[in-house]
Amino acid sequence: MLERLIEESEADGYWTLQAQMITENHPSRALHRKCGFREVGYRERYGHIEEKWHDVILLERRSRRTGGPGLPTKTCDG
Repeated sequence: MLERLIEESEADGYWTLQAQMITENHPSRALHRKCGFREVGYRERYGHIEEKWHDVILLERRSRRTGGPGLPTKTCDG
């Protein structure tokens, strides 16, 4: 499913995809890395699950097919 999302987003001209998940979610972190995402930051005590606060990892994937030299190809039109 993630690979399909990447394909569709690139076909629509999107340059960057972002994801976030709790740091303990190692399988999802590995899957995202396999699909070209990189960890770019984290938020401390940001996710609250089952009475416990968790740190959240921020990931992003920049397309190699869309976008110009450092510029996104899509914008939000409010």
